[in-house]
Amino acid sequence: MPVTRQMIFPLAFYKKSKFNGSKGKLNYRIEKVSGDEKDEFLLTVWKGPFCYDATKEEKTTYRYPFSDEGLDAIVEQLNKLPTAE
Repeated sequence: MPVTRQMIFPLAFYKKSKFNGSKGKLNYRIEKVSGDEKDEFLLTVWKGPFCYDATKEEKTTYRYPFSDEGLDAIVEQLNKLPTAE
C-alpha cells in the first residue's frame, strides 16, 4: 500500500513531535531538525521489526526542507523505497 500525504501529519505537528510509521517491513521516522541556518525534515528508514531506539543495524537518512513541499518529497521518497519484505 503506498504512503499518501493524508497518512502523515500536517507541518504544524512536526514543530513539536516526531512521527514513526512503517511500510511493510520498512520502518521510518520523520522529524524536524534545526540546522545552522534553517530547520529541515530528517527522514530515517530502517528494516524492521524493531523500533528506532532498539535497532542497532544501519539506518539511512534523507534531508528535506521543513515545508509542505518537503513533506510531499518525503511521501515520494517513501513510495520509491522497497518494503524490505
